[in-house]
Amino acid sequence: MAVRASLRSAVGSDTGRRRTNNEDRYYVDADRGIFAVIDGVGGHAAGEHAAEAAVEVLRERLERQTGTPEERLREAIALANNFIYGQARSRPEWNGMACVLTIALIENDIVTVGHVGDSRLYLLRPGEIHKITHDHSPVGEREDRGELTEAEAMKHARRNEIYRDVGSSERSPDDPAFIEIISFPMPAESAILLCSDGLTDLISGPEIRACMERYAPDYDAAIRALIDAANHAGGKDNITVVVIAGPEYEIPAEKPPAARMAGKSRAAWRPVAIASACGLLLGVALGLLYPWARAQFSSPGPRTLVAGPAGINAALSLAHPGDTVVIPQGKYTERILLREGVTLRAQQPANVTLASPDGGPAVVAHKIETGSIEGVWIQGDLQAPASAGIQIEDASPAISNVRVTGMQTGIEVRGASAPHITSSQIENNLGAGIDVEGNAKPNIENNLIAANGNGKPGVAKPGVEVGAAARPVLKDNGIVNNAAESIWVHGHGYQPADFEENFFGELSPKRAVRLIDEPFVVEKPGGEKKGKARPPVKP
Repeated sequence: MAVRASLRSAVGSDTGRRRTNNEDRYYVDADRGIFAVIDGVGGHAAGEHAAEAAVEVLRERLERQTGTPEERLREAIALANNFIYGQARSRPEWNGMACVLTIALIENDIVTVGHVGDSRLYLLRPGEIHKITHDHSPVGEREDRGELTEAEAMKHARRNEIYRDVGSSERSPDDPAFIEIISFPMPAESAILLCSDGLTDLISGPEIRACMERYAPDYDAAIRALIDAANHAGGKDNITVVVIAGPEYEIPAEKPPAARMAGKSRAAWRPVAIASACGLLLGVALGLLYPWARAQFSSPGPRTLVAGPAGINAALSLAHPGDTVVIPQGKYTERILLREGVTLRAQQPANVTLASPDGGPAVVAHKIETGSIEGVWIQGDLQAPASAGIQIEDASPAISNVRVTGMQTGIEVRGASAPHITSSQIENNLGAGIDVEGNAKPNIENNLIAANGNGKPGVAKPGVEVGAAARPVLKDNGIVNNAAESIWVHGHGYQPADFEENFFGELSPKRAVRLIDEPFVVEKPGGEKKGKARPPVKP
């Protein structure tokens, strides 16, 4: 069972920024062509134990190279499943433990994959990345069917739910809807990447491809960069990455014009083929066609641009979806307009300060489905506060590791918006820290929302204010020391218990969340209508 000797592999694993233990495990036996990522489920000790147990059982079975690759994978995964299930029943603290896993066997240039859960395997070629496995989860199914974009799935509130695992019930190797088996040839110019969801919940497929191509053939450096990127984006889970590269997976330097033309489809270059038959006209035809063809067909891939003396917006105006704009250290006074699919990132987190130029919002996201801003401090003046640090309207950007202070409102979310706001600090703003209106559905997770709402004169404001039609998901936030209650909710859509997965200091959700009925309309004599507010419901 030959394994291609020229395959190169690398592996890396990291605890992440928010976990104290690493429940991920990997198993790499390059000589036998065995590569696996295992992600434990079930809490601190249980998740680690499940993943460790899976590695031992998988190793014991897969090292015995008897049977076809599919048979070996099915038997190994089923044995690991039943061993974990038995262990979970032996000790109360291990009750419910399990794991998810992705295993690749590479023999005779054929890759056979055994997969359960939401870890992943990607196939990469220069300029391409393809997700081979399917996420065994409700959100993953919708993404695979095209009902959700990758960006929408990454931000979905139910992202981490799974319906297949290894260890929660007894299984046999051939149980339906248990083990996904996939087989495909491994081209010499390709690479395979296996990873836990600690990477893919925060880093998109195009970003993974760009990072691999930036560092190839130094795959250890590529893995370190991917782990750093996931940690910079929040590092909310353990992160494990395994890379296996074929001998011809090399990313060449910029190709000359002839090489670029050779890589295009025959149909696209039919005018050039006809011109070549015309002898002397070839040079003229190519001379005329080349500038246009380069603009139309060249695909340089994701780029990194650095904001220069002309400012941040000048750099953003040159960026395309997939690009990253890096902001050097300093203070910038301009209204930043986020762009579709472009990442805006501080070169050094907390060393870039943004300020409003005119009292309006400092950062605006309007009608974009993707894009992000990371690592900046949006700073206002409490004596003359700008309207908002970040204004989001009909847009769904990712906001991470951002600090907003000294504004009238920290972050405004309006219209049909579904941004992901995470790992940020929204503090010392005169009004609400985050104000969610319209039918917005933001995911607001792992933020500190503190000391907001002290604007005087005026009514004390909460950390988060939610309009009647808005439906935010708030989870794992610290919402403390705000002038009013932690959260105000208008209308009848929520109860305090809906927000109990946040930290309110010494307050219970019932005391920290104030439910405020919407105004109702009364008709005065003569037909004139006037609004009248119902009294708030006491917590």
